[in-house]
Amino acid sequence: MAPILPYLNLANPDPKKRIIAYGQLLTSSDSSKINVLSGALNLEKDKEALTAGKEILFQLKLEQAKSETVAKAYVDSLDSNWGENVTLILKDYSVSGKLEGAKKYAAGKVTDLESLQGRIQKAQNLFSGISLGSILILIALGLAIVYGLAGIINMAHGEFLMIGAYSTFCVQKLFIDILGIKSDLFFFVSLPVSFIIAGIFGLILERLVIRHLYSRPLESLLATWGVSLIMVQLARSIFGDLTAVKAPSFLAGGYQVMPHLILPYNRLFIIGLTIIVVSLTYLMLYRSRLGIQIRAVTQNRSMSACLGVETRKVDAITFFLGSGLAGLAGCAMTLIGNVVPDMGQTYIVDSFLVVVTGGVGKIAGAILSGLGIGFLTKVLESFYEAVYGKVLILALIVIFLQFKPRGLFPDKGRIAED
Repeated sequence: MAPILPYLNLANPDPKKRIIAYGQLLTSSDSSKINVLSGALNLEKDKEALTAGKEILFQLKLEQAKSETVAKAYVDSLDSNWGENVTLILKDYSVSGKLEGAKKYAAGKVTDLESLQGRIQKAQNLFSGISLGSILILIALGLAIVYGLAGIINMAHGEFLMIGAYSTFCVQKLFIDILGIKSDLFFFVSLPVSFIIAGIFGLILERLVIRHLYSRPLESLLATWGVSLIMVQLARSIFGDLTAVKAPSFLAGGYQVMPHLILPYNRLFIIGLTIIVVSLTYLMLYRSRLGIQIRAVTQNRSMSACLGVETRKVDAITFFLGSGLAGLAGCAMTLIGNVVPDMGQTYIVDSFLVVVTGGVGKIAGAILSGLGIGFLTKVLESFYEAVYGKVLILALIVIFLQFKPRGLFPDKGRIAED
């Protein structure tokens, strides 16, 4: 059955198996196989399978070409078809082909394709940087507000991201395993649920620990670091070391801008969510009474209290909002990775870098520094290993802070006065 299996799979309803069958016909370039492949491609409806099959067909015909005119025509056909392996095919032909003129022509096409692929890779890195920057903005936005208000270093902020991710996991289990609702509705429900649950945990932390440590950075750092370790171990005891959330079906796949440049829907969703959250946060801070009170307490707590602002109440609400934003980021993170107990610790350092670089408590600073750090991270990782890329990022931030020690948007509130 082995010799005829590729021919049988040419009619397989699974496009992936048809792609494999096309590749298996590449073992020899006799006319019978070329005719069979041509007939199968005339019936092919799947776009990806059609591209893969045409690549095989043009490669077989290129190898059989007797004249340079015909060979160049098939080189052009491979180029315009632009399959996954076209560069390797043309590169091999430019070395081992039998027609000198066609070999040089194929080598020129290889140079053009490699140049185009380099530009596509830069565009992909730009999108990946924006995507990573959006995640950093979501995480750092609440941290920037809380740090500007209370003057504390909350090392447990990353664990609110973890709480948001596990909240999404629990909502999924509730909908699918308990209620039997097998739809994408769970994810839309998990967005507000993760915000509220992470916000409640932040409110509890503020009441029990942080309220006694305002404007005491060192003590708050040690205390919240201890809380962070407790929360990580608690999550590990309850959920284990690794869980995952099923991504909604409408976020599967991606938008194809052009061949070989696909923008995943899940990362586009994260970018869109970040835009919405940043806009709502801006409106809350600059277009509402609560926002005026938060900014007043951030700039001068004593004067705000003298004017009748309930500073303790503002502190509690701010911690609820800041922690909730981190929980929302955790919900978004489930779209691109697994849920693990220490997932928040991966991003807490980058979040503080965003806050410090952008300026304490500044939304515009968090946006610009988040996008900048995300973009630079992806660009440097494309040239160096991830570890060296991170080292270079830290070195650039240290140099930047030598000239702008208060960040892109210097703080003018009570932290600056202290």
